[in-house]
Amino acid sequence: MESNFQQSEIKKKIKEYWNNPHQDYDGVSCHGVNSEIEKELWENEIARLLRHRQNLKILDIGTGTGFLALLLAGMGHRVTAVDWSMTMMQKAKEKALASSIPIRFEVQDAENLTFAEGSFDAVVSRHVLWTLADPLRASKEWARVTKPNGLVIADIPRRGSNSGKHHYGEDIGRSLPFGNGADPDEILTMFKQAGLSNLNLILMEKPGEQHRKTLIIYGERV
Repeated sequence: MESNFQQSEIKKKIKEYWNNPHQDYDGVSCHGVNSEIEKELWENEIARLLRHRQNLKILDIGTGTGFLALLLAGMGHRVTAVDWSMTMMQKAKEKALASSIPIRFEVQDAENLTFAEGSFDAVVSRHVLWTLADPLRASKEWARVTKPNGLVIADIPRRGSNSGKHHYGEDIGRSLPFGNGADPDEILTMFKQAGLSNLNLILMEKPGEQHRKTLIIYGERV
Protein backbone atom coordinates (compact mmCIF):
# COMPACT_ATOMS: atom_id res chain seq x y z
CA MET A 1 0.00 0.00 0.00
CA GLU A 2 1.20 3.54 -0.74
CA SER A 3 0.67 5.54 2.45
CA ASN A 4 2.39 7.37 5.29
CA PHE A 5 -0.38 6.36 7.64
CA GLN A 6 -0.12 3.34 9.90
CA GLN A 7 -3.09 0.97 9.75
CA SER A 8 -4.33 2.04 13.17
CA GLU A 9 -4.24 5.69 12.13
CA ILE A 10 -6.16 4.90 8.96
CA LYS A 11 -8.84 3.07 10.91
CA LYS A 12 -9.10 5.93 13.40
CA LYS A 13 -9.66 8.49 10.66
CA ILE A 14 -12.21 6.29 8.87
CA LYS A 15 -14.13 5.79 12.10
CA GLU A 16 -14.12 9.53 12.72
CA TYR A 17 -15.51 10.08 9.24
CA TRP A 18 -18.49 7.79 9.79
CA ASN A 19 -19.10 9.01 13.34
CA ASN A 20 -19.48 12.60 12.16
CA PRO A 21 -23.01 13.59 13.29
CA HIS A 22 -23.37 15.79 10.21
CA GLN A 23 -22.85 12.80 7.91
CA ASP A 24 -26.00 12.41 5.79
CA TYR A 25 -25.43 8.93 4.40
CA ASP A 26 -29.03 8.40 3.34
CA GLY A 27 -29.09 11.71 1.50
CA VAL A 28 -26.33 10.71 -0.96
CA SER A 29 -28.02 9.21 -4.01
CA CYS A 30 -25.18 6.83 -4.96
CA HIS A 31 -25.52 5.07 -1.59
CA GLY A 32 -28.89 3.84 -2.81
CA VAL A 33 -30.59 3.77 0.57
CA ASN A 34 -33.76 5.38 -0.75
CA SER A 35 -33.70 3.72 -4.16
CA GLU A 36 -36.53 1.26 -4.73
CA ILE A 37 -34.60 -0.20 -7.68
CA GLU A 38 -31.58 -0.86 -5.44
CA LYS A 39 -33.76 -2.49 -2.79
CA GLU A 40 -35.45 -4.69 -5.39
CA LEU A 41 -32.12 -5.78 -6.88
CA TRP A 42 -30.71 -6.73 -3.49
CA GLU A 43 -33.91 -8.41 -2.34
CA ASN A 44 -34.08 -10.50 -5.52
CA GLU A 45 -30.42 -11.57 -5.34
CA ILE A 46 -30.53 -12.40 -1.64
CA ALA A 47 -33.79 -14.30 -2.02
CA ARG A 48 -32.18 -16.32 -4.80
CA LEU A 49 -28.99 -17.00 -2.85
CA LEU A 50 -30.85 -17.95 0.33
CA ARG A 51 -33.62 -19.92 -1.38
CA HIS A 52 -34.83 -22.93 0.60
CA ARG A 53 -33.25 -21.34 3.71
CA GLN A 54 -35.83 -19.76 5.99
CA ASN A 55 -35.72 -18.01 9.36
CA LEU A 56 -31.94 -17.76 9.23
CA LYS A 57 -29.73 -16.19 11.85
CA ILE A 58 -27.90 -13.53 9.81
CA LEU A 59 -25.13 -11.08 10.66
CA ASP A 60 -25.15 -7.77 8.76
CA ILE A 61 -21.60 -6.35 8.83
CA GLY A 62 -21.26 -2.57 8.63
CA THR A 63 -25.01 -2.05 8.69
CA GLY A 64 -24.70 1.72 8.53
CA THR A 65 -28.25 3.11 8.51
CA GLY A 66 -29.70 -0.38 8.14
CA PHE A 67 -30.29 -1.00 4.42
CA LEU A 68 -29.64 -4.76 4.44
CA ALA A 69 -30.65 -5.39 8.05
CA LEU A 70 -34.12 -3.98 7.48
CA LEU A 71 -34.44 -5.80 4.16
CA LEU A 72 -33.46 -9.18 5.63
CA ALA A 73 -35.55 -8.82 8.78
CA GLY A 74 -38.51 -7.91 6.59
CA MET A 75 -37.96 -11.19 4.75
CA GLY A 76 -38.40 -13.07 8.03
CA HIS A 77 -34.79 -13.66 9.05
CA ARG A 78 -33.31 -13.08 12.53
CA VAL A 79 -30.82 -10.27 12.04
CA THR A 80 -27.93 -9.02 14.12
CA ALA A 81 -26.65 -5.73 12.71
CA VAL A 82 -23.20 -4.41 13.60
CA ASP A 83 -21.25 -1.27 12.86
CA TRP A 84 -18.43 0.61 14.57
CA SER A 85 -20.20 3.94 14.06
CA MET A 86 -22.81 4.53 16.73
CA THR A 87 -23.87 7.67 14.85
CA MET A 88 -24.77 5.68 11.73
CA MET A 89 -26.32 2.78 13.59
CA GLN A 90 -28.58 5.03 15.65
CA LYS A 91 -30.39 5.92 12.44
CA ALA A 92 -30.85 2.22 11.70
CA LYS A 93 -32.25 1.69 15.20
CA GLU A 94 -34.75 4.49 14.68
CA LYS A 95 -35.89 3.00 11.38
CA ALA A 96 -36.31 -0.46 12.90
CA LEU A 97 -38.28 0.97 15.85
CA ALA A 98 -40.51 3.03 13.56
CA SER A 99 -41.27 -0.05 11.44
CA SER A 100 -41.61 -2.42 14.42
CA ILE A 101 -38.95 -4.66 12.89
CA PRO A 102 -36.95 -6.69 15.46
CA ILE A 103 -33.20 -6.33 14.88
CA ARG A 104 -30.36 -6.80 17.35
CA PHE A 105 -27.77 -4.00 17.12
CA GLU A 106 -24.18 -4.08 18.39
CA VAL A 107 -21.07 -1.93 18.04
CA GLN A 108 -18.39 -4.13 16.45
CA ASP A 109 -15.23 -3.81 14.36
CA ALA A 110 -15.66 -5.68 11.04
CA GLU A 111 -12.03 -6.88 11.25
CA ASN A 112 -12.23 -8.04 14.89
CA LEU A 113 -15.60 -9.59 15.70
CA THR A 114 -16.37 -10.81 19.21
CA PHE A 115 -18.86 -13.51 18.18
CA ALA A 116 -18.06 -17.18 18.67
CA GLU A 117 -17.10 -19.37 15.72
CA GLY A 118 -20.07 -20.63 13.73
CA SER A 119 -22.59 -18.23 15.28
CA PHE A 120 -24.56 -17.38 12.12
CA ASP A 121 -26.23 -19.12 9.19
CA ALA A 122 -25.09 -16.31 6.90
CA VAL A 123 -23.03 -13.13 6.95
CA VAL A 124 -23.86 -10.25 4.64
CA SER A 125 -22.17 -6.95 3.94
CA ARG A 126 -22.96 -4.04 1.65
CA HIS A 127 -20.64 -1.13 0.82
CA VAL A 128 -18.03 -2.19 3.38
CA LEU A 129 -15.13 -4.15 1.85
CA TRP A 130 -13.67 -1.14 0.05
CA THR A 131 -13.62 0.88 3.32
CA LEU A 132 -11.43 -1.60 5.23
CA ALA A 133 -7.75 -1.25 6.07
CA ASP A 134 -7.41 -5.06 6.15
CA PRO A 135 -10.17 -6.70 4.07
CA LEU A 136 -8.49 -10.12 4.16
CA ARG A 137 -8.54 -10.17 7.94
CA ALA A 138 -12.17 -9.07 7.86
CA SER A 139 -13.07 -11.81 5.37
CA LYS A 140 -11.47 -14.42 7.60
CA GLU A 141 -13.48 -13.12 10.54
CA TRP A 142 -16.71 -13.24 8.55
CA ALA A 143 -16.01 -16.82 7.52
CA ARG A 144 -15.09 -17.75 11.09
CA VAL A 145 -18.43 -16.66 12.57
CA THR A 146 -20.39 -18.42 9.79
CA LYS A 147 -21.63 -21.98 10.34
CA PRO A 148 -20.28 -24.75 8.08
CA ASN A 149 -22.02 -24.56 4.68
CA GLY A 150 -23.32 -21.12 5.60
CA LEU A 151 -23.00 -18.24 3.15
CA VAL A 152 -20.91 -15.09 3.18
CA ILE A 153 -22.29 -12.44 0.80
CA ALA A 154 -20.63 -9.09 0.14
CA ASP A 155 -20.27 -6.47 -2.55
CA ILE A 156 -17.57 -4.20 -3.92
CA PRO A 157 -17.41 -1.65 -6.77
CA ARG A 158 -15.48 -2.58 -9.89
CA ARG A 159 -11.89 -1.40 -10.33
CA GLY A 160 -11.68 2.33 -11.04
CA SER A 161 -14.37 3.52 -8.64
CA ASN A 162 -12.04 5.69 -6.50
CA SER A 163 -14.51 5.24 -3.64
CA GLY A 164 -11.83 5.68 -0.97
CA LYS A 165 -10.54 8.92 -2.45
CA HIS A 166 -14.03 10.36 -2.85
CA HIS A 167 -14.89 9.69 0.78
CA TYR A 168 -11.66 10.05 2.74
CA GLY A 169 -9.27 12.01 0.54
CA GLU A 170 -6.20 11.05 -1.46
CA ASP A 171 -3.89 9.79 1.32
CA ILE A 172 -6.29 7.41 2.99
CA GLY A 173 -8.04 6.45 -0.26
CA ARG A 174 -4.89 5.11 -1.87
CA SER A 175 -3.93 3.33 1.37
CA LEU A 176 -6.99 1.10 1.32
CA PRO A 177 -6.45 -2.20 -0.55
CA PHE A 178 -9.81 -1.84 -2.32
CA GLY A 179 -10.22 1.93 -2.09
CA ASN A 180 -10.32 2.01 -5.90
CA GLY A 181 -12.63 -0.99 -6.21
CA ALA A 182 -11.47 -4.44 -7.25
CA ASP A 183 -11.19 -6.86 -10.13
CA PRO A 184 -13.13 -10.14 -9.86
CA ASP A 185 -10.03 -12.34 -9.51
CA GLU A 186 -8.77 -10.32 -6.55
CA ILE A 187 -11.97 -10.81 -4.59
CA LEU A 188 -12.30 -14.49 -5.43
CA THR A 189 -8.70 -15.09 -4.33
CA MET A 190 -9.26 -13.25 -1.06
CA PHE A 191 -12.45 -15.13 -0.23
CA LYS A 192 -10.72 -18.41 -0.98
CA GLN A 193 -7.88 -17.45 1.38
CA ALA A 194 -10.52 -16.65 3.99
CA GLY A 195 -11.72 -20.26 3.92
CA LEU A 196 -14.71 -19.99 1.62
CA SER A 197 -15.57 -22.36 -1.21
CA ASN A 198 -18.10 -22.65 -4.06
CA LEU A 199 -17.32 -19.03 -4.87
CA ASN A 200 -19.31 -17.05 -7.40
CA LEU A 201 -19.75 -13.49 -8.63
CA ILE A 202 -22.79 -11.52 -9.71
CA LEU A 203 -22.42 -8.28 -11.66
CA MET A 204 -25.15 -5.95 -10.46
CA GLU A 205 -26.10 -3.17 -12.86
CA LYS A 206 -28.82 -0.67 -12.12
CA PRO A 207 -30.93 0.54 -15.06
CA GLY A 208 -29.54 3.83 -16.32
CA GLU A 209 -26.36 3.44 -14.25
CA GLN A 210 -24.34 0.95 -16.26
CA HIS A 211 -21.23 3.03 -15.49
CA ARG A 212 -21.57 2.17 -11.80
CA LYS A 213 -21.08 -1.58 -11.72
CA THR A 214 -21.05 -3.52 -8.47
CA LEU A 215 -19.78 -7.04 -7.86
CA ILE A 216 -21.60 -9.28 -5.41
CA ILE A 217 -19.33 -12.05 -4.16
CA TYR A 218 -20.60 -15.08 -2.29
CA GLY A 219 -19.22 -18.36 -1.02
CA GLU A 220 -19.77 -21.12 1.52
CA ARG A 221 -17.89 -21.64 4.75
CA VAL A 222 -15.77 -24.78 4.40
